[in-house]
Amino acid sequence: MSNETRPLTETPWEEIDRRVRRVDEDRWISSRFAAPAERRALIALYALAYELVRVREAVSEETLGLIRFQWWRDAVAEIEAGKPPRGHDVCLALAEEVAAGRLKTGALQKLVDGYQAAFVEGDREKEPEGWLALTAANILIPVHNWAGELQEVAAAYAAARRHASKAFGPIVTPAPKPLRPAIAHFRLRKLYITGRDPNPVSKRFSVMKAINSGEV
Repeated sequence: MSNETRPLTETPWEEIDRRVRRVDEDRWISSRFAAPAERRALIALYALAYELVRVREAVSEETLGLIRFQWWRDAVAEIEAGKPPRGHDVCLALAEEVAAGRLKTGALQKLVDGYQAAFVEGDREKEPEGWLALTAANILIPVHNWAGELQEVAAAYAAARRHASKAFGPIVTPAPKPLRPAIAHFRLRKLYITGRDPNPVSKRFSVMKAINSGEV
């Protein structure tokens, strides 16, 4: 009998986590405050969002973009059907989290559809920021009454982060504590509306305040 120690998962979680930290530090910082299992689900979700949002950077022709979106749509459908996930590391992560019940394929397909629609129309304001935030929140607590506020603040945060708006956006009641690791980074809109990108220390301090107070 072999004494070889086999990993419990084939998903390269550390590599995916480092990628999300590099390309989406805001959400990555918030995710640090989630429990380990939920944190992985958040990271898998954000890694998928990165693959979808970067289609607009990778291709200039609509047809090529649609091919990429369809690739992800088919990959998610295969996971739903119980087929082995495709070799892409994000597919491995999604399959693992779907199997654990922390991610739903229907929500992932809606995310693909939303990013595709924004790509086709060439309008970043139509990117599904609200749905991404709601999907992340549902990983932490499936039932809550903060969906309306969440989607409003998500849009304001996204616009401020793109430097497309200097408006702070809606002022909302403190977010429920269980949701905060999915949305604490929304507080960074206070910094982005100045027109500058906040430094890592400022980001962490702001997110920590949101985690503690719920004020995003």
